[in-house]
Amino acid sequence: MAEFTYTKYTQAPVNDNHFRSSFPMPERPKPHLAPSLYSDDLVYNANANNSASSHRRPYNRPTKTGLVFRTADSTQKALNELTQKRHEAMEKRRASLLLIGLLFFALCVHHVTYNGSISDEKNSIESKDIDNTAVATVELSENTETQADTATTDLNSDEPINEIIPAGKEFLEPIRYFAALSTPRRPGDANFFFHIPRSGGQTIKQIFGRCLGKTLASEVGIRDGHAEDPTLMAVEINNAKYVNVDTTSVDGLHRAATLGLAESNLSDVIASSYFHTASMLFDLEHKGRAFTLLRNPIERVVSTYYERTQGENADIDVSLEDYAQGNGIENNWLTRFLTNKMEGELTKEHLDQAKDILSNKFLIGMLDDGDETVKRLMKYFDLSFNSDETRRMEQEDCIQELIKDGTNVNKIGYDLPKKGSQAYSLLTWQTQYDIKLFDFAKELFDKQTKEWGSKERRKEMKKRKKKGGDK
Repeated sequence: MAEFTYTKYTQAPVNDNHFRSSFPMPERPKPHLAPSLYSDDLVYNANANNSASSHRRPYNRPTKTGLVFRTADSTQKALNELTQKRHEAMEKRRASLLLIGLLFFALCVHHVTYNGSISDEKNSIESKDIDNTAVATVELSENTETQADTATTDLNSDEPINEIIPAGKEFLEPIRYFAALSTPRRPGDANFFFHIPRSGGQTIKQIFGRCLGKTLASEVGIRDGHAEDPTLMAVEINNAKYVNVDTTSVDGLHRAATLGLAESNLSDVIASSYFHTASMLFDLEHKGRAFTLLRNPIERVVSTYYERTQGENADIDVSLEDYAQGNGIENNWLTRFLTNKMEGELTKEHLDQAKDILSNKFLIGMLDDGDETVKRLMKYFDLSFNSDETRRMEQEDCIQELIKDGTNVNKIGYDLPKKGSQAYSLLTWQTQYDIKLFDFAKELFDKQTKEWGSKERRKEMKKRKKKGGDK
């Protein structure tokens, strides 16, 4: 019995011919064809086994089967034609190169002639009376400045830069209105602090508001009934200035975007934990300049656990092991919020995207390197101390006090789980992508020292390189 191969289709065949093609059909017998040594054409041999009786059909004479055959000298003719075509192509190529050379020579001559004419014109202007000379000098100066501005449009112009998303980087499209770290600052750019919970975010916000006297957009501005204000304004609450919006909630971000928070220039820093949602605040003319403060993921989730079980607003009562197994823990918080993958399983692709976003969009700060971090964010956000010496010293003391006794200090006195324990293994599993992302961020922090680091840190890195500590 003949054997048939069963093919499984995921969808119905488009037509009968497609269906019939799945089953092999018997092949029809073909005439004996001998391949030519000089071309892909086939030479018909009526009697391949008897060379004495073999013959060839006339050149280009069609057979009953529709095939066309060549005579013996047709191959040499074809080779001659190919040789002639190659020669013609080489001549065309030489002519093209000669033409390009002539054009380049003409451009050089034009450039020299143009510069010479400009020089002659300048000399003639200087020979005129003093009034005409002054007018001509002003015009020449204006033209020169215009040319210089045009040449440096990409660096100093206020024109918005529309980021080009390369192929394979489509995940950057939703956050295109966050400025790339490598692009120059524009007057309309807005400073954005991506607040990671239990990572020193409250300390940073107090440094901005209480120490440096800057106006914040956070959750505080809607207190005292300001959530219903029809327009934006800066309000003073607890001796600090805030914009009357709440940027720490999704609804609050929608309200802030509707009221035009970024273009209002009322806030010195906008703070939110919703990175992707906050992108609605910005546009091409008012891009977000992002900064974040990072903490070791294991330390962060343990701090979160004790805050939720023993803090002032405790809301759960479970053991650390149960918490780590999924009873309240945040799975890879940072990776999910950077990639906007809030549900489902994470993959290495999401980790790679998060790394790309951090390196492309963020100035990195480290909780355990607070003094250096504050210096970097002030430089990146274009912030400065008060010009008055006494006030400056007060600001510096305020910052040092907050760095030393920050909001995430271990006031409960808990211990981190030991490596090898069940709790530590479970926490590591729940934060495996964040741990890898944190290690990558530490490398970024060192790389960003060259441009944004303090003078002291740059000198320190140079010394380490000389000693061979860093390669």
